[in-house]
Amino acid sequence: MHVLAIDQGSSGTKAAVVDGEGHIVALTSRRTPVDHPETTAVQADPEMWWRALVECVRGLPVEHVQAVAISGFMHTVVPVTDEGKVLGPALLWPDQRPAGPSAADRVAWWAGHDPLAALTRWYLPVKDFLRMRLTGAVATDRYEAGGTGFLRDGAWSPAIATQAGISTKRLPPIGEPLDVAGTVTAEAAAATGLREGTPVVMGTGDWMATLLGSAAVLPQRACLYLGTAGAVGGFASPEAARTLTEPLCFAAATSTGSALDWIGGLTGKGAPEAVAAADSIPPGARGVVFLPHLMGERGMGHDPAARGSVHGLTLAHGAPDLARAVMEGTAFWLRAIAGAALDARDPAELVAVGGGARSELWLRILAAVLKRDLTVPETTEAGLLGTAMIANAALGPRKVEDLLERWTRVARTVPADPTLATRYDPLFEEFLRLEERHR
Repeated sequence: MHVLAIDQGSSGTKAAVVDGEGHIVALTSRRTPVDHPETTAVQADPEMWWRALVECVRGLPVEHVQAVAISGFMHTVVPVTDEGKVLGPALLWPDQRPAGPSAADRVAWWAGHDPLAALTRWYLPVKDFLRMRLTGAVATDRYEAGGTGFLRDGAWSPAIATQAGISTKRLPPIGEPLDVAGTVTAEAAAATGLREGTPVVMGTGDWMATLLGSAAVLPQRACLYLGTAGAVGGFASPEAARTLTEPLCFAAATSTGSALDWIGGLTGKGAPEAVAAADSIPPGARGVVFLPHLMGERGMGHDPAARGSVHGLTLAHGAPDLARAVMEGTAFWLRAIAGAALDARDPAELVAVGGGARSELWLRILAAVLKRDLTVPETTEAGLLGTAMIANAALGPRKVEDLLERWTRVARTVPADPTLATRYDPLFEEFLRLEERHR
C-alpha cells in the first residue's frame, strides 16, 4: 500500500510517497518563510504552508496513494473562520512576546493585539489546519491537544480557555492519531492532484511522528533529533509505542539547525557550504565559543530572555571558525540539557535523525561530545516515516508496532572517537563557565 506523508516543519514543508515496506518512493520539499517583525517575534503566514503543501504534493506520483497523513510542529495554533480562512499570523513556538511558552499564552497575546480575533471560529494546531484544507473537517489528536496548553485531564479546560480570552467551543474535537478524520475534497483534489475521496488520517505532532520514524523505544533506543530545533527522547516503553502514549522528551533546544542556517546566511555561504568549511577547522574552533540561544531558550526551563552570543573572536577568525563554533556550541548545549537523562536512562542505542544527521562532521562532533556512538538510519526523515506509519497502520492490516523495526533500518554507525571526546571535555567545561557568566 502506498501512502502520502506530509510534514510541516517550522521552516519547511516535506511530502513523500512511501510504499508498504517503508521505502520513500519520492520526496519533495519547499522552504516556508518565517517572519521576525520584532527581535523577539517568530511568526508565519499559514497560507504559505498550504501553498507549499500543494506544490510538494503536485510534484509527487500520487496516483496510487491510498491514504494521507500529516504531522506538524507543535505548540502553535492557527486562527481560522468556519470556512478555513486564515485570520492572522501563526505565532510559532519560539515567539517570546507572550507572557508564557504555550499556545494558550500566544492565543491570549494575539487576541489582545488584533481585533480579528473576535472573528475566529477555530484555533487549529498546524497539521490540523492543513488537514482541514484537505478535507473540510475539523479535529485534532490527543497528543497534539496536549501540546497546546489548553488540555487538562484529557479534555479542553474551560478555565485555561477563559484566561486566554476564548471559549473551549473554539477548540477542535479530540480524536486519536489513527482515526480517519475525513477524505480529500473535490476542491483539494483539484489543487493537489490527489484523488477525491482519498482517506486522510488524523496524524499527530512532529515529536510523536519522529519517535515512530526512528523506532525510539526505551530502553533499547533513544532519538537525537537535529532539525530547526534539537531534541532528545523516546517512547517510555514498548507498550507506550504500541498505544502511542508517553513520547518522552528529555531535553529540547530552540536552535540547532536554525543556528547553522543563521550562520550560513550571515556569512553568505549557506548552511551546506558552512558545514564543508568547518571541517577544515580544528576542535575548539580556534578559541571561538558559541552560545546557541538565538530565540530564547526552553532547555533547562523556559527562558525568554536567553540570547545567543559568540565569544573569543579575533581578526584572524573567519566564516569556517564560526561554523565550527556553531556546531560545537549546539552539541555542548545538548549535552548540558540531555546528558544526565541519557546517563540515567542509558539507552542501548542513540539514533540520529533530522536534516542535521546528514552532516558527517556534526555527527562526529555530537558523538564525541555526548560520548555515545550514534546510529544513522537508512532515511533520516524520521518525521515523514513516522507519519507514513500512521497512515499505513490506520488503513492496512499491520499495526504500528509491526512497522517500527521493519521500516527503520540502520544504515551505519558513527563511533564516539575517544581522542576527540577527551579534547572536548575541557572545552565543554569552558562552555558551561560562559553559560553561567552569560545568564
